[in-house]
Amino acid sequence: MVKSKAPIEINLDGLKKIEDKILGKKKKVRARDAAVKVSSELLARVEEFINLEENKFKYANRKQFIDLAVFEKLKRGK
Repeated sequence: MVKSKAPIEINLDGLKKIEDKILGKKKKVRARDAAVKVSSELLARVEEFINLEENKFKYANRKQFIDLAVFEKLKRGK
């Protein structure tokens, strides 16, 4: 075996092009968890609903409740 004393140079741009050809280029995706403003009145109503005895264990917090409510509404709308 011959040992080379010269450093090995790797062209990372070439590797990136090969990776893009094999895997396909990645699409730029916007953040899915964008902040949404909710009125304080609605948040108070949501908090009251979550604190009801039958809902305490079903919904962990306001965000989860709103996420599920929006999901169900969109699912019914289709």
